[in-house]
Amino acid sequence: MLFKSASAASLLALCSLSSAASLHHKRTTESGIFLYVYGTDSSGNGPNGGPVFYADGLAYAGTAAAPSWATVATNVTFTLDSDSTTTAWTISPNNSTVSFNSTKSMYIVPTTGSFTQVGFSSSNDTLTTDAVTTGFTFFGTSVAYAASDSDYEMMFWATATNTTGIYALYWNAAASNDDIVNGSFPVTVKATPPVVLTV
Repeated sequence: MLFKSASAASLLALCSLSSAASLHHKRTTESGIFLYVYGTDSSGNGPNGGPVFYADGLAYAGTAAAPSWATVATNVTFTLDSDSTTTAWTISPNNSTVSFNSTKSMYIVPTTGSFTQVGFSSSNDTLTTDAVTTGFTFFGTSVAYAASDSDYEMMFWATATNTTGIYALYWNAAASNDDIVNGSFPVTVKATPPVVLTV
C-alpha cells in the first residue's frame, strides 16, 4: 500500500510541476527579424533568398537595389510573436532615411480564389477587401498562415517586376489560372538568411 501511495504522490507532484510550468510560460515578442524569400521559376530565376522589403505599401523581395519606380522603398525588419496567431506582424524600416508615420502590419487576402499582392497597412489605412493582418506563424522554419488550428497554409508566390532581380510577393488562395499573374511561381518565406559561401 505504501508503494502505491508513494507512486500516487510522485504522479501528483509531476502534474503540479507540469501545470506550474505551463502557467509561467510567457510569450516572447521578437523584433529585428528579417524575412527571406526562396524559390525559382522554370528558368531558374527567383529571389534567391532576397529579403522582403517595403515599396509603396506592398511587399517585394530580391537582391537588387531599391526600385526607381517606388516613391518609398526600404528594407524592413519584423516584430512578431510566433506563439500567437492573433498578434499582427509589424514592420520597421531598416533605413535611417525612411520613417513610417504609423505602425504598419503585414496583410494577405486569404479568400479562396484570390491572387493578391502581400502588403503593409496601418490602422489608419483602409485595408484591401477581405485582407487580414493576423494569423501568421511559423510552420517549422517557414512563414505560414493559420486559417484554423489544424490548417496551416503556405501559399506565397512571386512575380517578376520590370526591375531585374526584384519580385512582387503574392498570396495565392487557390486562384484559377486565369487570375494568376503570368510567370508567377510558388516561393517559401523564411526567417533563415541565405548561406554565403566564402572561398
